[in-house]
Amino acid sequence: MNERTVDAEVRSIPAASTDALTIPAWVAMLGFLVLGTSVHVALHRHVHGVYNVHQIVIGFFLVLNLLVNFWEFGLYFTADEIRDEYLATKDRFAGKPMDRMDEVFAMRIPLSKLFSFHSWTGIWSSYALFDPGYSRKGSFGWNIDVGNGFSTFVPASLFAIGMTYEFFSARILGMIGIAMFWQMFYGTVVYFFQFFVNDRHVGHSTKDVAIFVGSTNVMWFIFPIWGMALSVAMVLSDSYAIFH
Repeated sequence: MNERTVDAEVRSIPAASTDALTIPAWVAMLGFLVLGTSVHVALHRHVHGVYNVHQIVIGFFLVLNLLVNFWEFGLYFTADEIRDEYLATKDRFAGKPMDRMDEVFAMRIPLSKLFSFHSWTGIWSSYALFDPGYSRKGSFGWNIDVGNGFSTFVPASLFAIGMTYEFFSARILGMIGIAMFWQMFYGTVVYFFQFFVNDRHVGHSTKDVAIFVGSTNVMWFIFPIWGMALSVAMVLSDSYAIFH
C-alpha cells in the first residue's frame, strides 16, 4: 500500500478520540434534523399561529437536504480522500456493506470537528461500496450529487424560510420551488436508472439495496413531488394560504 492508502485505512476505523467531547455520528445527524425542523416549525407557529402539515413535511425535507448539501460539498472538496478510504475498505467489507455503514454511523466525532468535511468522508466511501461511482469524479452519481449540493443550497434555504416569512410573492417562491423540486426529482430518477442499467445492484442482496439505496433515495422521489404540487398551487393562486 502507498502512504495515502495506509492513512485512509487508519481513518476508516473508528478510534477513541483525544478530544473528550465527542458524539456518535448518528446522534449528530439526528440532532441536526430534529433541531433544524423544530426551529422552522416553531417560527411558523410564532408567525402564523398554526401547525401546518405541508410546512412541517417540506421543512423537514429541506433541512434534510441541507444536511446532504453539506455532505455533497464534502464529496467535492475531499474527493481524493474518499477514494482512498473506499480502496482501503472495499475488500474488507466486500459482501457486507451494511457492516461498514454501521461502523460509520457509530464513529465518534469530536464536537470541534463536526463541521469539517474530513469528519464525514465515511458517508461517501461507504456508499461507494454500493456504487463505486462515488469514488470517481467522472461518474454520473458523483456529479449529480455535487451538482445538487451547489445548486439547491440557496433555493432550498429560501423556500424553507419563505414558507413562513413570505418575503417574495407566493408566485415567485412557487416558481423557485417548481424549478428546484423538479431538478431534485429528475436527478433522482436518472440516478436510479443508471444505477440498475450499470448493474450496480449486482452482488448485493435485495434487502441491502432496498434498505440503503432505496430508502435514502426514495425521499427525493416523494418529497419533491409534494413540493412541486405545493409550488404549483402557489403559482396558480399567488397565495400562501396553503401554508396557513
